[in-house]
Amino acid sequence: MALLLELALFALPFLAYLTWWRLAGRKPGHEPSQRLVMLGVVGVICMVAGGVYYGLSRSFERGEKYVPARIEGGEIRRGEGVSR
Repeated sequence: MALLLELALFALPFLAYLTWWRLAGRKPGHEPSQRLVMLGVVGVICMVAGGVYYGLSRSFERGEKYVPARIEGGEIRRGEGVSR
């Protein structure tokens, strides 16, 4: 199931381009509308901003090191950052 989801997410941009190409009538020199280009730009900006936010919110403080996940007493303990 996860493989199908990954394949669908991979194929989505190609299918979107194919749909646009078919709707444009394959006319040479035909360009997407200004609205469509702006929506694409806004989408890319949101993606980059989300990635930066996630990266900054999940980072360790200076001087911390990563301790990987481990099994203690039959339970799984999450990985964490601890002071050196």
